Amino acid sequence: MMAHGLLYVGKGNLPYIQEQTEKNQPDSWKGYNISNAAKVDDDPNSLMRQWRHDDEEVAYPTFALIEKLYQKLKTKKPGFNNICVHKGLAPGPPDPVRGHPGDMPKAAKDWPHLNFITYHACIQPAFFLHDSLQEVKSGKLREGVPDISWTTEYAVLVAPFKNTYAEIGTTWASSVVTFPTVAAHIMGQLMKFMGPDRIVFGSDSVWYGSPQWQIDALWRFQIPEAMRRKYGYPELTEEAKRKILGLNSAKLYGIQGLGSGNLEKRFKPVPKDYEQRMSKELKTLMELPGFSADNMSKFQENYRASGGEPGHTRYGWIRTKD
Repeated sequence: MMAHGLLYVGKGNLPYIQEQTEKNQPDSWKGYNISNAAKVDDDPNSLMRQWRHDDEEVAYPTFALIEKLYQKLKTKKPGFNNICVHKGLAPGPPDPVRGHPGDMPKAAKDWPHLNFITYHACIQPAFFLHDSLQEVKSGKLREGVPDISWTTEYAVLVAPFKNTYAEIGTTWASSVVTFPTVAAHIMGQLMKFMGPDRIVFGSDSVWYGSPQWQIDALWRFQIPEAMRRKYGYPELTEEAKRKILGLNSAKLYGIQGLGSGNLEKRFKPVPKDYEQRMSKELKTLMELPGFSADNMSKFQENYRASGGEPGHTRYGWIRTKD
């Protein structure tokens, strides 16, 4: 398991970056433009405000410190120079402090030894991409493709900078099932402008539960051929999917030996008799000591005795015949 450090920028937050490094040695850094996470002056007791990547007085001192510390830690923590920032999921004016990508090119150019990983691929709507579908249908184009706020602009702006990466957490979950056309355009645009080596998978599973359904969706997903011909989107090949699902992140964090040619040698299917192979001690641990089957049976009996019964109520939309 790897962990982010808390990316609070500005001169007043430099001691906190140093403290986290000394005590925890985080694997990378995670921050938010949209939150009050920047202390502009040296006073550690000053109030914090929003910030942007290209602010030389606020963000750059923090980037300089992380880059300096990275030189000492890169052997042990290869991903220490990964600057992961939540951008997007923030309807509002096109302001970089609210997640708009306008601050990315200068920062990426000025700090070539840092990796800037943009979470949610800068999609503007929050969690429900109906607005993005309407943008696709509107016919408005940017660089020859549907202009999806703010992801299309982000992909175009950062295309020249090899130290920028698009993470697709929530963006993928919010589109692949309910708005697959939007999902196809988003993936196609990221592939077209940034390439398959600069897209990383994210699940935001704290919101959506187990990420397996998102992983399965990506394995099955294809950008329609007609759409690829019309807009010049590359094919979403198995090799590209492997990179997006893990190999790109493995490279960013210095995890060795995960080349696509030897995955089958390193990883085997779960044995069908895996349960029988488990030791009694491990099974006991996984069954949660103190909450054994006997206790669970008692909970069930008490629940029924109190009058509790399943309601069998179905929630959501159900298709019916007239």
